[in-house]
Amino acid sequence: MLEHYVVFKPHPQRADELEKALAAFAAGMAGTLPCLLELSWGANTNASGLRHGYTHGCFARLTSPDSLTEEYWIHPAHQRLLAQLDDLCEDRFALDYVTDDVVRGGAQQ
Repeated sequence: MLEHYVVFKPHPQRADELEKALAAFAAGMAGTLPCLLELSWGANTNASGLRHGYTHGCFARLTSPDSLTEEYWIHPAHQRLLAQLDDLCEDRFALDYVTDDVVRGGAQQ
């Protein structure tokens, strides 16, 4: 499994447009890739990231490292988002790692 995180620092006054672009991206990805196990995005609530201007994040859980480049990266919705990001963001970075270990929380029954 591959965990793919991206953190976004929009240009001043562009956070709302970034949020709309992320929503369109998520809608375009929904139900289209068997390798995409989960996709979420949202506004950052962490003070340390906000101090540096990182206002939004996106998370994708994929079935394998190869699926990132062979399916997810080339998907039309992802390509549309990538085409907008330089205009919307002054910085962004990704963090990817491979794992087979997922800890589930919650009450035991």
